[in-house]
Amino acid sequence: MSKKILITGGSGLLGSYLIRWFLQQGYTQITSTYTTTLDAVAPDLRDVVEWKQLALPDKMAAFDIVQGHEWVIHAAAKVSYLAGDKYRLLEINKTGTEHIVNACLALGVSHLVYVGSIGALGRETDHVTLNESTPWLDNEFSNGYGLSKYLGELEVWRGAGEGLNVSVVLPSVILGSGDWQSSSLQIVDRIVPKSGWYPTGQTGFVDVRDISIFIGALLEKSNTGGRWILNGANITYGDLYQKFGAQLRLDKKFSPAPKWLAKTILFGSNLLKGGSLGTEMLNQAYGTFTYDASKSLTVEGFNYRPMDETIREVAQAYKSDHHPEIILPF
Repeated sequence: MSKKILITGGSGLLGSYLIRWFLQQGYTQITSTYTTTLDAVAPDLRDVVEWKQLALPDKMAAFDIVQGHEWVIHAAAKVSYLAGDKYRLLEINKTGTEHIVNACLALGVSHLVYVGSIGALGRETDHVTLNESTPWLDNEFSNGYGLSKYLGELEVWRGAGEGLNVSVVLPSVILGSGDWQSSSLQIVDRIVPKSGWYPTGQTGFVDVRDISIFIGALLEKSNTGGRWILNGANITYGDLYQKFGAQLRLDKKFSPAPKWLAKTILFGSNLLKGGSLGTEMLNQAYGTFTYDASKSLTVEGFNYRPMDETIREVAQAYKSDHHPEIILPF
């Protein structure tokens, strides 16, 4: 297919699956980006698309890379929950997105899809259902990462006001296969070697392949102007740990961790590692948050795969991934 596509952040979990989906659909003119080294790119993708280095908020590089592309998917972002990373998060996720949006406006991009986050949704209490209309709130449940993604999203809507065709997707916690020590995949890596304690909250989870398919559908159908929560299932951490434990055949007992115990562990971890993870992370892990993704199901032909199926496939990939990387099939 002839569309010229730019996918920022192709070295990450979602970016890599986006590339694979578009390749499988027959698209051949794909450019993607990495931050520091091509070694971070999945081996199966290094020679099949054009790679360029992009270290946001590099304005000149952003304009250079956007040049000549019709569709742009902005998936590159910094993810951190350390208080000390707040200003770096704003530089990359807010200012970097501003440069991407301005480049798309100046260079005639026909459709920009921005990968936001459910972190950009405000949580008024610790038992709440959130949808696309939920506004941002700065309170005990918010953090620097969520703020940076919210401000980045505002730049996208500013671009829409200036005539750019945009779509915004807000994925929940992404499950897939890849680098088990980075991004949301760390949750699987924590379940295996750690003790059986789990937080008592609930959040949303979504298969990385479902996000890729949905973004592809938005672009192919020229579906612009929408904000979409992408969430396959709302699951308690207890259920998630139990399901992965069963699939991985872990010989351990899982038990709910009292919040005071989690606070003690967090304090000790900050002392040992010199980190500064805030209590807002505990408030999120111990809150019961439900994400309403019913709007996404109005897109013709789109459905979420069963979460039990995703967990089974991710667990199989984790067990097999001590040598070659296992790629989940579409």
